[in-house]
Amino acid sequence: MLNIDLFKLNNFNLLEIDQSCEIPKSYYENSEIRGVNDVFLTGEVRINSLDEVCLSLKVKGQFVLPCAISLEDVFYDFETIIDETIGNFNNFYNNKQNTLDILPIIWENIVSEVPIRVVKEGVQVENTSGNGWELVSED
Repeated sequence: MLNIDLFKLNNFNLLEIDQSCEIPKSYYENSEIRGVNDVFLTGEVRINSLDEVCLSLKVKGQFVLPCAISLEDVFYDFETIIDETIGNFNNFYNNKQNTLDILPIIWENIVSEVPIRVVKEGVQVENTSGNGWELVSED
């Protein structure tokens, strides 16, 4: 969980974020993602002039993904910018919530950075032909 203190946000209208974040395995255990490492957030959460909660974050980290050829682990660095309005502050605050968990929003944004396919450096394709097919070019 990555909780934002709504009381502090209400008092200051701005909270700076500069911290690491752990993504629970339950978020990716039924996917091709084998791990999410070294996730670090920088930026701010603020209340704008329309009383909306806005996130402006830079998220960096590393995915552990299977190589498309060898199935070995491939470490894939990612970086994404989150700049979105997540709702009216009073809707969160009036529901008697003291905190707002932004981890689902962060996950939604970083999971979009997962590549369709990765190949570990140095891995070669061994079969270049088969029954009725032949690899013409790797490009």
